[in-house]
Amino acid sequence: MRHRNVLRSVIALGTSFGLAGVLCSSVGAAPRVQASHASNGSTFVVASTSGVQNLDPDTVTNLVDFQALGLVYDQLVRYNKKLQFVPDLAMSWMFSNGNRVIAFRLRKGVTFDDGSRFTSADVVASLNRVLAPKTVDASASYLSAVKSIVATGPYAVKLVLSRPDSSVLSGLTSVNLSILSTKAIAAGTVATKPDGTGPFVFSSWSLNNYLVLKANPHYWGGDVKQASVKVEAIPTAQLIASAIKANTVQLGLLTEPEVAKTLTGYTVQKVLDLSYRALMLQDKTGPLANVNNRRALECAISRRQIVNDSVFGQGQVVGPVPAGPFASKPVSALCPTTNLAAAKSYLMAAGDPSGFSFTAITSVALDPTSSAQAKAAQSELARAGIKMNIQNLKSDVYNQDWLKGDFQAAFAWNGADPDPYTMYGRYFGPGADLGVPAGYSSPILQNLLVEGDESSSAVARQRDYSELSARLTANAVWVWLFTSYDYAVVGHGVHGFSFFPSLTDSLQTLSSTSVS
Repeated sequence: MRHRNVLRSVIALGTSFGLAGVLCSSVGAAPRVQASHASNGSTFVVASTSGVQNLDPDTVTNLVDFQALGLVYDQLVRYNKKLQFVPDLAMSWMFSNGNRVIAFRLRKGVTFDDGSRFTSADVVASLNRVLAPKTVDASASYLSAVKSIVATGPYAVKLVLSRPDSSVLSGLTSVNLSILSTKAIAAGTVATKPDGTGPFVFSSWSLNNYLVLKANPHYWGGDVKQASVKVEAIPTAQLIASAIKANTVQLGLLTEPEVAKTLTGYTVQKVLDLSYRALMLQDKTGPLANVNNRRALECAISRRQIVNDSVFGQGQVVGPVPAGPFASKPVSALCPTTNLAAAKSYLMAAGDPSGFSFTAITSVALDPTSSAQAKAAQSELARAGIKMNIQNLKSDVYNQDWLKGDFQAAFAWNGADPDPYTMYGRYFGPGADLGVPAGYSSPILQNLLVEGDESSSAVARQRDYSELSARLTANAVWVWLFTSYDYAVVGHGVHGFSFFPSLTDSLQTLSSTSVS
């Protein structure tokens, strides 16, 4: 299951975050393409193995929901292809007062699908809706430092923070923090009829089957080439490949490299995805409550073998922070590579020289590679005398057990982020809302996360987050495994589609994609 920062979202980041007094303007932003009007009346079909489940951007968690609603809604800030912050509905922003205030200058001449004009009132209403407990927005934690959201003019707004918070911009890129129409919020129609400012307008929806969108004739970013886009669920990657060959699908989103390889003669774009696979551990009871047993487990597992067996070698072994300016180097402070002798030494220190047994849950329905990951890990662990039982669960059961922390270990597909606080504050930070599935808590980790987030010094942040990675792996809190590739297979005659590490931003390029 790939959810942004929960159970998915980075690869590289070419900018520093939240430095006091730094002004970010439209200089260097990826320009919105000024395209011709919709080139034809046909529907451009985007296929994925799962369908759209939810229309409320504040409460979506499924990756396809993020992708589809990202075509309808805009945020204040977004990522460009290099995963740098660039303007979206905010033209510029500036930190002040020791990084305790962020002032945004908003874009003018933008309208919502219902015809109402976009102003600062919509920003205030939208972000307050995110923070309202009754909304149950999983990304409200991105705004945890926000004390107030104040309109300082029709096209100006500021966030007043309780403390310096350099990660807030990263949070604002999420579809969960989309800017909604004040009118739609008041009418209570957000969850049933999307009303955004993006390149496409809601047309129709069938739960878990398809979402149909029409070109937005009033899009502020320029004329939209595609008259209609359909985001459709097709059960398997093999069937998506067949549909591409039959020309009934123009863009197929795949995660299985072996299927992508079969599509010879087609353009296949790939990027390392904004996620990581990990074996999450619970440390409260049983053998994994002993830190040396967890260390033995981490040292015995061959991450490279798991990459080879589960994604045919098409991936990269990573640590807690997969990549970017704070990437974990080495990937583990304990055992950067497999070390069977060290594993047996840790078992001896734990008082379990003959090994121990535990159960790990997977869900092939949520991650098709999880079974292969588990079997590879099971084989590696057996060499150290550690027996891992594998329990494959249905998606809903896995989700429920994961949220309740009702597991000893769980193979998970988690979202990454350029900012470690955005990624791990909700797992290991103060008041972590996902502290239960995280299975581990430590005042030291909390302090490192807060200090890194509040610092305006790039050197200090690097130091804090390097120590965070080292402590997470030295204590074998989880076992971080790898990140893999996403694949976009483009049908014949399709021009202009560009695949980003941020898949939500990738689909926005459909506004300038043409079909000949």
